[in-house]
Parts: sequence; C-alpha cells; structure tokens
Amino acid sequence: MKMIRLIILGLVMALSFSMRASSPDVAAEVAMDGYRLFIRDSLPDDRQRGYDMMVSAAWEGDAKAANNIGWLMQHGEFVDKDLKGALRWYERAADQGLAVAALNYMELIINNKDEVLDGTLPDKQRMAKASTLAGTSMLMGRGLPYDSKKGEDMLLRGALFGDEKAAMTVAQQLEIYPDSFSYLPLEEIVRQCDALLPESERNVPQGMGFPEFADLMLTPQFWYQRTTKNNYEL
Repeated sequence: MKMIRLIILGLVMALSFSMRASSPDVAAEVAMDGYRLFIRDSLPDDRQRGYDMMVSAAWEGDAKAANNIGWLMQHGEFVDKDLKGALRWYERAADQGLAVAALNYMELIINNKDEVLDGTLPDKQRMAKASTLAGTSMLMGRGLPYDSKKGEDMLLRGALFGDEKAAMTVAQQLEIYPDSFSYLPLEEIVRQCDALLPESERNVPQGMGFPEFADLMLTPQFWYQRTTKNNYEL
C-alpha cells in the first residue's frame, strides 16, 4: 500500500471534541452510562432509560451521544426511522469534530439526498469540513478504521467542496504519485458533489465534457490553484 503524504489538518478527532455543556465530563459520563444501559437491556425499561440519558447528554453537547441517536434514527432501531432527524444529529456531532459522525453525515446526504434535503442545498462549508475530516481520519487510521480507498474518496470530495487543506493534500499526493485518485469512480464522485452545490459553484464548467475535466483534476496544478481561490478559472 502506498504511503500517503498528508498535511496536518489540526482537526479534532473522535476522542477529543468541544461541548456546550457546563460540565463536559458529566455529559460524557451520562452518555456512556446511558449507552451501557441501552445495550444491556436486562430489565424492561433499561433501553428507554438508556436512550433518554443519551438524548440528554446529546443535548448537553456530547458528540458521541448525538452520533448514537442519529444512528438509531437512521436505522429505525428502537425509535421510528427518521432520516431528517438523523441528519441533524449527525450534523451536530460532526460540527464538534467527531470523525464517525462526519462520515455518517456525508454518506446520509450522498445516499439519501432527495429524502433528507427536500430540494434544499446543504451548507457547502460544513460538507467540505465533514468530508475532509472523514477522509483524513480514514487515511490516518485515527477516529475511523484505516481505509485508503474510502479515505481518498472522501478527501477528494472535501477538495471538490472547497476545503483548501484537502486540495493541498490532493495536489501533493498527485505530485508524488501521479496515478493517485485515478482508480476512483471520478465521474460519480464529481456528479454527486455537484448535485449538492448551486449551479454557479459546480465543479464541471458548462460546455466542458467530463473526460476533459477528469484530466484536469488529476494534475497537481489544478488543486494548487484551488488553495488560493474558491473556483479554478479555465
């Protein structure tokens, strides 16, 4: 497996995140106790009590609890299935720097765009940050299991959404390994990203075919120019 040269992004990973709560340690303890009670399920009301504790901790700012509530809502586990509600909880946890929540947030938007967005467009900066955090975490094996392919996929999405640090990382990777990223389903990735952006901010310029655009995005210069301005002028 090739070595990946990464910029230090300074993003907070899964074990370190900020919380709104007046006592973050208390919120984390409540979240953990609620999770243990929820999965123990030894008494009839254990799961409900555990769930309520996790919700309380999530509202107090515990990112792991928020991610857990999001997962339960997404999969209809214990509660009614609610993809929009799940997205809000993932968003809350991802904003706090929890890598697994960032990945869950992006995958839910990508795979269920029409259902969770209702024709609206998500926040571009939030998507850029979440994609970059998830991709970097997988490439480093911190906060998420190491996965080079999925990590490069998410990192590329972060760059396409406008994250300059992700763009710099992609550019440097292409300088060292020119064949990097070419094995990914580039057209699918770009089209999925552009579908989440306003028409004026989409990556593929009007009148340009995707093969030509793909040739450009596999060059370091394309991404280096994105570190100094939001849109690459062709």
